[in-house]
Amino acid sequence: MGVKAILAILMLATSVVPSVADEVDDLISDLKYEGSFFRAVAAQALGEMGDPRAIAPLILALNDSDDFVKESAAEALGDIGEPAFDPLIIALNNSDRNIRSGAASALGDIGDPRAIYPLILALNDSDSTVREKAAKALGDIGDPQAIDPLIIALSDSDSIVREKAAKALGDIGDPRAVDPLIQALNDSEWEIRDIVALALGDIGEPAVIPLILALNDSHSGVRSEAAWVLLLISDPRAVDPLILALNDSDIDVRQRAAGALGYIGDPAVIPLIQALNSSENYVRSGAAGALGEIGDKRAITPLILALNDSDSFVREEAAEALGEIGDVRAIDPLILALNDSSSDVRRGAAFALGEIGDP
Repeated sequence: MGVKAILAILMLATSVVPSVADEVDDLISDLKYEGSFFRAVAAQALGEMGDPRAIAPLILALNDSDDFVKESAAEALGDIGEPAFDPLIIALNNSDRNIRSGAASALGDIGDPRAIYPLILALNDSDSTVREKAAKALGDIGDPQAIDPLIIALSDSDSIVREKAAKALGDIGDPRAVDPLIQALNDSEWEIRDIVALALGDIGEPAVIPLILALNDSHSGVRSEAAWVLLLISDPRAVDPLILALNDSDIDVRQRAAGALGYIGDPAVIPLIQALNSSENYVRSGAAGALGEIGDKRAITPLILALNDSDSFVREEAAEALGEIGDVRAIDPLILALNDSSSDVRRGAAFALGEIGDP
């Protein structure tokens, strides 16, 4: 390479470096002194550039008066990654709660397992937002060391902390969390119960037997959520217990049990056909509805027979199920059902005939 070429490269390098340095300085200045929109934009840009000089200003920005700026600063620190790790660990002990919560969030984004113990300590922070961010961060990192502290956090006085702890336990997926999560299905907040159910669904197979036992819980909300999670997991072992749950005293439990059976599908067909002969009205009607959802033609003849059931609700569910399956063998029996003494059955039969259409 010639001398002129080398000099040209050196001149290019010296012209680029100061411009990058100037840009970082300008963005740091914007982060401090501009309006909230431009402060947020500056934070995002500094995160993308990854210059370590931005770490200290970004940590200070975690206490910005604008929530969007605070969130942008936390994300930027997460984007910078490793160079920001030690300052963020120190920031977890800052006297300002906003800085502590932002630091916890950024550490979760970085995902370094060295943050596990400091974040576990942050689960006991006096500020609920810090505890919430710490719980989420522990789930993001996904280390089983956090299981026991997160189980304790399921009883936190703050509902959002409990929600984040449940989500984190599902993300980590350790079977040790199953029983505590099932107990949390009894939480007073329905939003948390739904998150707990999803967490159990994420854990999957290890949760099946405890969830089957939870179908007999004294609290209807627990039974209902257990049926919902069993739908998510769709394990054939739950078929018979869910059929029993079709006779639950609570309508929500019955509906979710029927939905779960319909979702489980083929393994549930024969047990559901047998359940059409149950002595309990709710079991027969739930079984008919579930068979309609599954759509298996093996159910056609048993459902036609169910059009003569002594209970009008069973007859209605059978008629609608036949419509969902859509087999022409049901047309004549459904035409007869148009003369049923119950208007609901007649309506169900008319709907079914419309679904089947002309043969």
